[in-house]
Amino acid sequence: MRDERTIKLLYTKGNMVQHSNSVQIMAYICGVILLPVYALGPLSMIYLSSNRIADGDWQTLIFLFFLCSALVYFCGKYFFLLVRFLRSLKFSFTFDSKGIVLCKNGQSSFYAWSDLKNSKEYANCQMYCLVDSNGEHLFSIWEYADNYQEFRDAALVHIGI
Repeated sequence: MRDERTIKLLYTKGNMVQHSNSVQIMAYICGVILLPVYALGPLSMIYLSSNRIADGDWQTLIFLFFLCSALVYFCGKYFFLLVRFLRSLKFSFTFDSKGIVLCKNGQSSFYAWSDLKNSKEYANCQMYCLVDSNGEHLFSIWEYADNYQEFRDAALVHIGI
């Protein structure tokens, strides 16, 4: 682990990745629109299809079951990703060839590139999630963040993702 002075030096010298105020506002607007859709969409489909259960044939029932199951899965997944992203909007980090320094709630923490091997890209959400070696979510980065492309190039070189 690095000492506090080294972390502060890296944090002030590295490339800062953060979401600007306009990106944060846009993300919150998307959240206000999409969170109810993700939460209530599957429930409304289940409610609307419940009227068909009593008088439906078995093919229709199987189709409705799989349709509702798929909606619950995908909407639940995107709901979870969006909530996790909105929680980390105010965080920022810097990076260099050794790793990243994450500034979260006024606390700075260093993570080596090797600690970030579990990170994952969600291309359909335009999002990249930093996950440490313990599986703990650190930060979700939207592709509209400042210095996003430079970070993605560095992540591709250092961790292959």
